[in-house]
Amino acid sequence: MEGKDWKASSSSEEEAGFGLDDDEEFHSGGSGSKLQFRVGSSKARWVTELAMAEVEVKRGKLWTTTGLIRSGKTYCFIEEALYLSAIGELQVLGSEDDEDVISLKGLYEKIAEEKSGCCWESYEVYRYLKGLGYIIRRHGVPWTSKDGVITTPSGEEDKDDVTRLLGDMQIQCDARAVFDVYLPNSRFKKSSPGEPSFVACFSGDSPPSKKDVKVLLSRVAAPLMFCHIAQGRVSFFSFGSIDLPVLP
Repeated sequence: MEGKDWKASSSSEEEAGFGLDDDEEFHSGGSGSKLQFRVGSSKARWVTELAMAEVEVKRGKLWTTTGLIRSGKTYCFIEEALYLSAIGELQVLGSEDDEDVISLKGLYEKIAEEKSGCCWESYEVYRYLKGLGYIIRRHGVPWTSKDGVITTPSGEEDKDDVTRLLGDMQIQCDARAVFDVYLPNSRFKKSSPGEPSFVACFSGDSPPSKKDVKVLLSRVAAPLMFCHIAQGRVSFFSFGSIDLPVLP
């Protein structure tokens, strides 16, 4: 077994190689919000029935690696919306005609509810790897229809497609693949991402069983990295073959 404990980083999208707009001043968000947004930050609206945010205004180059696209629309998973809000790059408005910006506390509460296919541990891993500059998506969820064609029975492809994806990713207790992780790449394209550098996996509070590892290896082509979180510290470990000596 090999372990890696990567030092936490406060890097943002800017440090990962994604340029920001010319306006770099910060300003406060909506009423009661303590968020600090950049002038010209992107905007999205929370869609309750999808448990995702639909992006209405995209600014900056960060969208080349963030958000999934369906029928010409860009959607953010809760971990993406929270991370971008925390670094001041995205304002998430309330549902329908609500023009108030959802506070950071409100977004954290959506994580805590575990109704959006993401739990607190998953977000910790997402934030940690994103801060290091990695490109991340939920495991097996194509960024675009070109990345992986998905058919839907109804005409509302965007909503039905996203809803089905969320339904396929219910939080489980067994070992599971969570994120596809790609190395930083200025030429990255969502439509042709290639194979991930590794797949981040969870196995609960204890190491995965040999059976669980074999099952994941049979389903995932990329290397597996298991995540462990303790006292806010994120560690990764992987398994290699181990030969035990034969006793006489």
